[in-house]
Amino acid sequence: MADERRCPECRIGVSANRAGKPSKCSNCIDAHYSQLGVEPLGLYKGPKVPRPYKCRTCGFRGEVTYGEIRNRSIAICLSCVCREVYESGLEREPPKWGIAVELAAAIILGDGFTCRGDDGEPLSVADLAARMGNVWMPVFVQCVVCETPTWRSACMVLGSTDDRDGVKCSECFSKPLAEWQDELFEAYGLVRDSRGYAKLGDRVSAHCADPECGAPRMVSITTLCQGVAPCLSCAELADPDAVHIVYKIHFPGLRAYKVGITNTQVRNDRIASHVAQGGVLIESCRVPNKEAARTVEEAVLCAVRNFSGHCTARDFPQGGYTETWSDQGPDINIGEVVEGCLRDVAPGFDRL
Repeated sequence: MADERRCPECRIGVSANRAGKPSKCSNCIDAHYSQLGVEPLGLYKGPKVPRPYKCRTCGFRGEVTYGEIRNRSIAICLSCVCREVYESGLEREPPKWGIAVELAAAIILGDGFTCRGDDGEPLSVADLAARMGNVWMPVFVQCVVCETPTWRSACMVLGSTDDRDGVKCSECFSKPLAEWQDELFEAYGLVRDSRGYAKLGDRVSAHCADPECGAPRMVSITTLCQGVAPCLSCAELADPDAVHIVYKIHFPGLRAYKVGITNTQVRNDRIASHVAQGGVLIESCRVPNKEAARTVEEAVLCAVRNFSGHCTARDFPQGGYTETWSDQGPDINIGEVVEGCLRDVAPGFDRL
């Protein structure tokens, strides 16, 4: 078994990441849930897949994604958290927080949510209150506008606003932001494959808007705004007779160097793609055309072919892992390679 698939925590289990990337094993993930005071139910299916749990303190059954809790070190039970919020609020502002269960049920439903019973029929405020048992209890409800399901508690409303009926569901609240994100991707010549709101740093699925291209792309808004190539396929179709750049980048985290080429158009600059992924630009040289750039790149790779950097596609979501070598190998000077190609009138340099 390759060491890179070993769990970084116990060093025994196998990574639970389905894409094969380094990650904790399922046993260590289960242990993390337990450390946070809940018993995980069902199998782990991924960091973004909601996983059921049962609280060991109050018995509440809820669900949470591992992505939400993997950096947490305190209790995660939603019911316990709501109870703490309620008790704290009641101590600070008794008139505001000292409410009956019936009023808590009315706050939960407000004018924009519904809760359904076992037969699928919407529950009235009185029916919901009879099922709750306490003021702080979270209830699984559904937005009447977009039908998005979510957990909701009177404590969430009282703790965030004084307008008990003015709290929208997160999906409705983020809809304008999702539309803005769609427009931003379109400005970069991309089309998002999903229309929901995404965190600025999350890589989302998209494709090139050019009907003759349509190449897939996984990229975040943060990375796009850093100047990376929106479409890697279009970046490769640069004018072969235009001036190109040969560059060398060091990736300290991977302990590897990379050689690559790019054209001088800002929109198609590959260098920014690598810098956004942790690379440090060491050197760059201009050459007269794409053929000359390929000649220099091949000369560098030939010189370092016995010093594999052991990089894989998962290490380079921006592409280009095949042009890497270990930083324990030769520290190639790109400028010297270009000078040698000029002297030898190598391919691409013979058209000056």
